[in-house]
Amino acid sequence: MDVWRGKWKDKCILNICALLLLCWSVDPSLLAQPPPVRTPELQCPEGSHYHNDNGTCCRKCHEGFKLKEHCTKDGESSKCVPCEEGRSFQNRSNYAKTCQLCTHCVENEEEVSPCKKSKNKVCRCKEGFYKYIINSGTRECLTCKTCGHGERETQPCTPESDTVCECKDFYFRDKKSNRACLPCKVCKSSDCQQECSSSTHPTPNVDGIAKPKDTGWGVWSPYLLAASGCVCVLLLVVVGIMGVRVVRWKPKGSSSFPSAEITSQVSETSTRRLIQEDPENVLNQSIPSCSPVCECEQEPLSKLPDCVPKEIKISELIYSVLDQVPPRHVKELVRSLGVSDVVIERAENDHLRDTKEAQYQMLRVWAKGGAQGGGGVLARPLLHDLLDKLRDMDLGGTAEELETKYGDQ
Repeated sequence: MDVWRGKWKDKCILNICALLLLCWSVDPSLLAQPPPVRTPELQCPEGSHYHNDNGTCCRKCHEGFKLKEHCTKDGESSKCVPCEEGRSFQNRSNYAKTCQLCTHCVENEEEVSPCKKSKNKVCRCKEGFYKYIINSGTRECLTCKTCGHGERETQPCTPESDTVCECKDFYFRDKKSNRACLPCKVCKSSDCQQECSSSTHPTPNVDGIAKPKDTGWGVWSPYLLAASGCVCVLLLVVVGIMGVRVVRWKPKGSSSFPSAEITSQVSETSTRRLIQEDPENVLNQSIPSCSPVCECEQEPLSKLPDCVPKEIKISELIYSVLDQVPPRHVKELVRSLGVSDVVIERAENDHLRDTKEAQYQMLRVWAKGGAQGGGGVLARPLLHDLLDKLRDMDLGGTAEELETKYGDQ
């Protein structure tokens, strides 16, 4: 028994050692569970898709449609409904829940193309009018300007821009006389002298009479002078040779050339004729010496016209009123000025999201009732009526500010 015990004891020790060696040789990483395979997330393409509030990647609505419901799975199309034809539009792919309202053509505008589900209405000013931008959302069509006395048109009026005028030759723009173009012969200040001395205006002399200045030969004058000098030298040489020959062959006391006195008389007569026929002098004689302003030195004071008060632009006055009058009192002011409730309601319906624009259109209807100067200038009786209504509404401070700014100058 003791012998067997010793054998079993030795075998157990050997088995334990072999088991330990086996455990040591095994890689523990093989016994660990493999990590779960992660599926790559769906990439949301830019431009045609978007992420909703739940993080789902949905396809955008096409142009002419608006979003009604988001998609529930990645990559699916959202539920979209079309915009109302003729009233709203969407001109690009989107996921907006509302369509944009179509533009309404304003006064003196004509429709170029109608409003469609995928395109806004296009308007432009009628012939004889140009677009004037008041702010980012408001515009109006004003009457094209006509060039006045002493001006010439450099750019005609278009639906997008007004007429561009500049002073004619021998005229300058007077900054004190409502920027009118006056003849350079009446120029007495340093500002107009600089303008009159340009390449297209005469340079005034000491006596105040304008003399024409070289307008196109300044660059070539050195070359012309050199060429004319060479020609004169050649002519002198030829004349000298011919004179020597004539003196040799003619008898004394005779001469084939006119005397110096006759030559000087002819030269003087030609000079006088050139001066009398100078078109610039004729032009200067036809130019009136009195400027078109409220005062004139050569006419009696009894014949002078009254000074015209400063014009009041309708758009500028309306925005001044809207800046001064509290919004809650504007509708009351408009009713007191005689604007009907039908006009007020129509302006509010046309501009549901822009209260200031609706109030602007209400006041514009009142102002257009007495407009002057092509519809863009307010009549002064309407200004006085507006000031009286403001004082009746206990808005005397606003009335004083407007009277100071737009009152009779």
